[in-house]
Amino acid sequence: VLELAEVSDKAALFEELLRLNAADLVHGAYGILDDAVVLTCTLQVENLDYNELQGVLDDFSLALANHYEKLSKFRVAT
Repeated sequence: VLELAEVSDKAALFEELLRLNAADLVHGAYGILDDAVVLTCTLQVENLDYNELQGVLDDFSLALANHYEKLSKFRVAT
């Protein structure tokens, strides 16, 4: 979603990610992996059905569409 090397104010970004996790994400959450902000979810593969997977994909699509502007303001201008 976003590389941390591109971020101007990491503390403010982390606070915004926590707010978005609490208020806007149903099936997933923002996290950090290898110096990048990522979207994650936990699903039980053994019992996974199509509706669960579709719910996660829809949640991720909405998050990317709705949060792009909020998160892009943390990028350092290049």
